Amino acid sequence: MSNNTKNRFGLNSAAANCKKVLKNLKIRTAMISAGAVAVSAVALCAAVSFGSDDIALTAVPEKASAAAFMTVMPPKEYDVKISVDGKNIGVKCSGTVADALSAADVRVYDDDLINIGFSEPLNPNTEIIINRVDIVEEVQVEVIDYATKYREDDGYMAGYTETVVDGEEGEIETTFRHVYIDGELVSSSVIDEDVTEPVDEIVLVGTKEEEVYVEPAPIEIPDAAVPAAETPDSSGVALDENGIPLSYSTVLTGSACAYTASAGALTSTGKTAAVGLVAVDPDIIPYGTELYIVAADGSRVYGYAIAADTGGALLNGSILVDLFMNTESECYAWGRRDVNIYFLN
Repeated sequence: MSNNTKNRFGLNSAAANCKKVLKNLKIRTAMISAGAVAVSAVALCAAVSFGSDDIALTAVPEKASAAAFMTVMPPKEYDVKISVDGKNIGVKCSGTVADALSAADVRVYDDDLINIGFSEPLNPNTEIIINRVDIVEEVQVEVIDYATKYREDDGYMAGYTETVVDGEEGEIETTFRHVYIDGELVSSSVIDEDVTEPVDEIVLVGTKEEEVYVEPAPIEIPDAAVPAAETPDSSGVALDENGIPLSYSTVLTGSACAYTASAGALTSTGKTAAVGLVAVDPDIIPYGTELYIVAADGSRVYGYAIAADTGGALLNGSILVDLFMNTESECYAWGRRDVNIYFLN
């Protein structure tokens, strides 16, 4: 038998064997269950390659005959209890705590307390407890009474008072923060306090003692005993139709009070006190200056006067002139009023 004949015989024999193998080789379709997924096995077929000296058998995969498919199982639901606002709410739900709250239409605010996280998955034992928290700010105002202080002044008669500074109440404004849990107060704290100090009331009080005038027994005093300057006479002062002196160099306007003294009392210049001799501050109105004094509103006229005395109220600037009167009743009638003081030529 020639080599070609042998080769052909060998080839025919190999082909026959290959067919036999392929016939006996059968790959069954296997179903693999992973969850609900099924996959078909891959079938193989053999191909024969012919060469000059050898034969090769190669397994070739065959395209899957069926498409893979998936079955999705529904998520498991749980009975969830929610305690909130004094009520117990039950819902059947799957997912997380946030899903259960949404299903129950329950809103949780920023300050509220909750016993479990929103992202926690639900389970058969899930119970959600919510405590409502309310924060309330309250402002309370406390009044501080003002004090009254008295300032003595010997430029005014005893019994005279005048409020020179009005008192004003102060206040303490306190802001509290109250925390309530489910309507019950659990804590209170002060978060701010603002204090406005009161203003003291100042009252001026006169301290000048009243000088009691005692009517002396009638006596005769020689004319030479009292110099003419001590008993001024205004009859010689020429006035215009408004009662203003026709001849004067200066006019001062200021406050005037009245005083009296016992008979025979002497002034600062040594003259016997008498109507027409007035007390002044000699640095403003020199002693011996001839004056004409009339109320600034024209209601009263003291008349002609000579600067001959002084006093504490004059020196501290409380008043500009103090007019001598014969009696206390005249002093009270005059009181305290503004006057125009004309310096006569």
